[in-house]
Amino acid sequence: MRKLVISMFQSLDGFINVAGGEFIGPDWSSDLDEWTDRMPEAFDTLILGRTSWEKLAEFWSAAGMNEDLPAPIRRVARFMNTSRKIVFSRTVQDVSGWENSFLADAPLEDLIAREKQRPGKDIVLFAGAITAQSALRSGLVDEMWLLTLPELFGHGCRLFEGHALKTKLKLLEVKPMDTGAVLTRYAFG
Repeated sequence: MRKLVISMFQSLDGFINVAGGEFIGPDWSSDLDEWTDRMPEAFDTLILGRTSWEKLAEFWSAAGMNEDLPAPIRRVARFMNTSRKIVFSRTVQDVSGWENSFLADAPLEDLIAREKQRPGKDIVLFAGAITAQSALRSGLVDEMWLLTLPELFGHGCRLFEGHALKTKLKLLEVKPMDTGAVLTRYAFG
């Protein structure tokens, strides 16, 4: 059975973006290249909220055709563009602007249960705090891959809010990155 993995960046004080929704990503490095190269091996389906889908679609669909970008970013673009993307939205009716995108046709719990039964690689919830918080609240998450940046944002949107989840996690991996960020992987249950 496939797993649902949350894979996100966060600041040391727990924010996944700053106030106003601005995404602050990690500094690119050879260690980050290594980490992003694991994505296509592990996942073939992305779960996204509307806002994240819109922002990612704008960047990655164009990045896939930009030969001026470094090779590692082009590899991520290929992964992002060729992966199946399921978008949760109450307002967007058309997701044809980014290849392999589909609107969710069921509530999160039902859709994830169905997706876990499909053949293929694991499913990644790559961006979208509200969708990730809903998945955590519903007990749908099997693993978490967090890249904690050596920065304090001070405010913004936290990944770990509103879930009332108290559970022990099993540490699967810890890897300090050459930029000072730290990758941690945990399993639920």
